[in-house]
Amino acid sequence: MNEMNNKDITIRSNNNRILLSRLNGLTNRILLPIYYLTANRFRVIGQSMEPVINDGEQVFITKMYYKMNKIKRNDIIGLYKDHKIEIKRIIGIPKDRISINQYSLVRNGTEIINTSSIQHEIQNKEIILRNEEFFVMGENYSKSVDSRNYGPIKKNQIIGKVLGR
Repeated sequence: MNEMNNKDITIRSNNNRILLSRLNGLTNRILLPIYYLTANRFRVIGQSMEPVINDGEQVFITKMYYKMNKIKRNDIIGLYKDHKIEIKRIIGIPKDRISINQYSLVRNGTEIINTSSIQHEIQNKEIILRNEEFFVMGENYSKSVDSRNYGPIKKNQIIGKVLGR
């Protein structure tokens, strides 16, 4: 009987997670116009996010999105760095272990980037992200200056999520 109750609890727990995930997705679709209305438009200068976002394109960055949603891996964000705004992709979140060399990037034991050259001047590094630290990178690995160069960013440097063009 106890085994049956444990299965019932597990099924309910999984169903609740699925329901919450669907509600969150629905909420974001309903709020999407509000995200755009409250977003700021920025012109991208530079090639660090090519080919995803090209030099000269305009993007919308919303601060409101992360008031209702968690920052997740692969989100494209706007951030403050050295008195300017940069566009980068979240590669690592708190508690992730990042290992990097000039050819590959490994997150939590899984290689996520393998290329002939990420950047020539990158030294072998291993970083464990602390609470409210994020590892960010541009899409154009050879031209982007990002966490590989300046280390993790803090949560308070994140302006918001890039919504699109």
